[in-house]
Amino acid sequence: MKTLLCLLLVSSVWIANSQTTTRNFEVLHDSRHLGTLHATKTVTGDQVVYTSHTEIAYQLMVNIEVTYDYDVTFVKGELQEAKAHITVRGNDKTKVNTVKKGSGYEFYSEGELVKTIKGSITHSIIQLLFDEPIGVTRIYAEEHGEYHELRELADHTYLKTAPSGKKNTYFYRNGELYKSDVNAGIIKFSIVKKD
Repeated sequence: MKTLLCLLLVSSVWIANSQTTTRNFEVLHDSRHLGTLHATKTVTGDQVVYTSHTEIAYQLMVNIEVTYDYDVTFVKGELQEAKAHITVRGNDKTKVNTVKKGSGYEFYSEGELVKTIKGSITHSIIQLLFDEPIGVTRIYAEEHGEYHELRELADHTYLKTAPSGKKNTYFYRNGELYKSDVNAGIIKFSIVKKD
């Protein structure tokens, strides 16, 4: 009984010390509603956990439904693990995982090791949903296991460029993302913060 009370006390202190921020966005294509993006950032001590869930539905000859799920953990400002799972019409398109290993990382796709990444990862794309990337020049893409270039275009406006040449633009107000123009390859869309 004493052990149970201690566990309850420790877990309640842990939960009380957590702070969660939520962001909700609408996904638009030519001002037409395509879906939603819901993201959370939970800070507990030195750990920050980011999650996002996006649902998009559109028609290109046939109805296409795409779901994006991300779960990313940082400890003391350094990436520990990043999971990305994307489905198209209910079928897996991408299922990848980046895991901290020693002084670098291992990048897995469908459970198989694809490559190792040297050095420390301190910034990843999911963070762009929450905080303006002031002074950041490269950012880790959880879905692709690679770095993308990031540069400031104008005050509070940033251009992210993938090695493939695809470009996304991020717009901030008071340090928070309010809009992003995204090139997803098959379709281009915007995400706009809901009030």
